[in-house]
Amino acid sequence: MRYYEDILNALGMTCAQVLLTLDNLADRSQYINARNTFTELLAYGTIPVVNENDTVAVQELRFGDNDTLSAQVATLVEADYLFLMTDVDALYTANPKLDSTATPIHEVEDISSLTADTSTTGTQWGTGGMVTKLTAARIATAAGCCLVICTSARPEGILEILNGARRGTKFYPLARSLKGRKRWLLTVPVRGSLWLDDGATHAVKDKHNSLFPVGVIKVVGQFEAQDAVSLCDASGHEFARGLINFPSKEVLLMQGKKTEHLKESKVLEYVTNWELIHRGNLALLLQGEDEEWPKKGMREKLAQRLAANSSISGVEDVGSVVCLSSTGTTSSISALAPVKSAPAAGTTAPVTTAGQQQTEQQQKQQQLVQQLQQQQQLQ
Repeated sequence: MRYYEDILNALGMTCAQVLLTLDNLADRSQYINARNTFTELLAYGTIPVVNENDTVAVQELRFGDNDTLSAQVATLVEADYLFLMTDVDALYTANPKLDSTATPIHEVEDISSLTADTSTTGTQWGTGGMVTKLTAARIATAAGCCLVICTSARPEGILEILNGARRGTKFYPLARSLKGRKRWLLTVPVRGSLWLDDGATHAVKDKHNSLFPVGVIKVVGQFEAQDAVSLCDASGHEFARGLINFPSKEVLLMQGKKTEHLKESKVLEYVTNWELIHRGNLALLLQGEDEEWPKKGMREKLAQRLAANSSISGVEDVGSVVCLSSTGTTSSISALAPVKSAPAAGTTAPVTTAGQQQTEQQQKQQQLVQQLQQQQQLQ
């Protein structure tokens, strides 16, 4: 954390450490409180540096890897970009260390149809591998965030990618991302999974129907009512998450049975509607439409806070919020930064001219790149 403070202070910026656990995000009220905290920090120009709170996190409620944590944070703050900086420059069709014919994949528009090698594991600096990065990509893109896998050896590549350079691997967000409560569902820790047949998969993914026992072909894990579970197709590919209405032991008794049969056989000792997961408690991870569109999200609230802050007058809105996650550090893994847009015509302009602002920004960016390169050399 001291490294972040020194380098950001040298650039005239301030930072604050934020410690999170899955337990914080699983509770809806704590989730909202955390989001409000990030909003205030960003509104005052403070860059949050995020890490998992290992002192209070129990093994059952751990993120487990930096990739998942960064995706959850990007979802929480409604980031436009999430950069996963690692020891490889992109996602490849095969392991480039073992296969000389492996080629990089620079753009992924539909992650469900991705064919790539994910056999690489974590490094001495990170706990995940390509598998965890693809999981993070599913979460982030479903929330409307563009995720990029790139090398940490060239931190200046971030600016190049933001300017349109074809580097790393870019996962494009869904056309209509999840909002509100369904966005929160992406951050709830998963306790198990349900494998569905083709009919149930079609009903949930394409028709946006609720899930009933008849379409369940496999139950994995132990969970209780109102826990979050993954929904997978018949091949085991996750496509949605939702809050289950029954514990796993009861789902095992009901799986594959029609509602009429369950009513007649009285499998359960109490009266119920046999709905495993209501469609309102389902969050699709693949391309699909979502009916829930809140009036105001974090982006609008942050823009209001920035506009109300007299120290940065002239800012109309926030162009993007960038979330960085690097496997090159162990103390802190994520940093957030708002990228402000230029003031609109007719508004009060800052004291410095546009040319001076651009020069100062370029100088700061060059200093930051040099500092990061020095850190890589020391490692």
